[in-house]
Amino acid sequence: MTDSTQKYVEFDKLTWVSRKQIPYIGEEVNVKINGIGRSVVQKYFVEHGFIGLIVKPNDPPAWYIKQNGVDAICHVFPAETEELREYNSDGEHDKEFYQASHNAMA
Repeated sequence: MTDSTQKYVEFDKLTWVSRKQIPYIGEEVNVKINGIGRSVVQKYFVEHGFIGLIVKPNDPPAWYIKQNGVDAICHVFPAETEELREYNSDGEHDKEFYQASHNAMA
């Protein structure tokens, strides 16, 4: 018999690794990784305590369609999108920000 009052919680805390707000479902982001391009946020996922986006590419590259199908979704993290990436004052990826975010989960 299962005790329905018990709860399963995989993570003590969740982390969104961007200073920018989590996009709403239906918003568009530009997925820069692998040239995926403009994509619509469908929902969210959690991997190892980090929040990511499940997106559907608007016009995926030919290799993506061949590998996954024309209507396939993909999982991305904020750093893989143009709008959500964090940059330092030199205009480069903010490695210190990302390292601190990852260290906070340890």
